[in-house]
Amino acid sequence: MAAINNILKTFSQQELVLSHDDTERNKIIASLNQLEKVLISKLQGDILQFIHFGSFTRNTILPRKYDSQSDVDLMVVFNISSGIKTAGTYRNYLSDIISKSYPNSISKKDFPVVKLELNHIMFDIVPAYFEKNWLNEKTFYIPDNTEKWKTTVPNDLNTKLERKNQWIGNNTIRNVIRLCKHWNANANYPNQSYLMEKAILDIDFWGTEDTYSGFLKVMKKMAGNIAGVKQALDYIEQYKGNFITTANEQKQLEWLQKLLPGLTIPKI
Repeated sequence: MAAINNILKTFSQQELVLSHDDTERNKIIASLNQLEKVLISKLQGDILQFIHFGSFTRNTILPRKYDSQSDVDLMVVFNISSGIKTAGTYRNYLSDIISKSYPNSISKKDFPVVKLELNHIMFDIVPAYFEKNWLNEKTFYIPDNTEKWKTTVPNDLNTKLERKNQWIGNNTIRNVIRLCKHWNANANYPNQSYLMEKAILDIDFWGTEDTYSGFLKVMKKMAGNIAGVKQALDYIEQYKGNFITTANEQKQLEWLQKLLPGLTIPKI
């Protein structure tokens, strides 16, 4: 199945990725830098730092062509030296500034974040603060859905992804995540993006998987009970062949294309 694996690798690494020199990525970075400048100019000393987190930092974000809900997460860490305000207060600060600074863009509060939608990307902006313990270790807090504060670990998945990706090699886990996110977007988002990435990283891999087998493993685990997915997976398994029937790679690709629209099927 090497040919199929190479086709999926190419698709995930060329079509489903924002490459570092890609125009879309450059626009996102420019918009992110501008957003931070706007917030600093308005809030000045009230902001301690910005933290970028989410799929953009893990390089698992998809181009909007393949995922209309692709977004960039920005944590705005507030200075609490004069006391902690309510989560709603900080969120209102951000919402007011963004609404005035981006009057022609969609800007709204969407608990627990403030969303800013530009033509090429959506930003999820979340207020935060941190406290230090006696070891000088930071604990970060962000709003929950009830206007209270909850603890969080920024970029908690990044290290886990890097370790698992390096262990298996060939960028396999990152490829699989992109393929699954593409399927998820095309299936009208049955899974929340962050939780899906987390679930994929929690799956036991043997370390021998390639992009093709890894994708099938995750789909069976996460969506194998969905009628259309089950049918596709059953046919793919059938066309892999066995000691009686010959494998049919062309048919496997045709069923993969039903799960991954836009996948180009060359003659093999």
